[in-house]
Amino acid sequence: MASDNYPDDLSITWPFRTAGTLVMVALAWFCAGFALEDIEEPLPNHLEIFFLLLAVSLVFVVGGAIYNTRLGRKRQQRLG
Repeated sequence: MASDNYPDDLSITWPFRTAGTLVMVALAWFCAGFALEDIEEPLPNHLEIFFLLLAVSLVFVVGGAIYNTRLGRKRQQRLG
């Protein structure tokens, strides 16, 4: 059975999963842009969107790391 007493001070993983998903979308966009360029129908803002997706994923990774670091420090202080 499931338990409702899940500790709130565990590290979060959703920012890293979101960043991984964004990197996969960025790579698909990157490859699709060059594939469509071969048939002479370029994607609008091909490289700009690719770099934007990579930057947003980097923000998620850095933000998740900062949050987990602060959470870990609070946990260490409580444990003594």
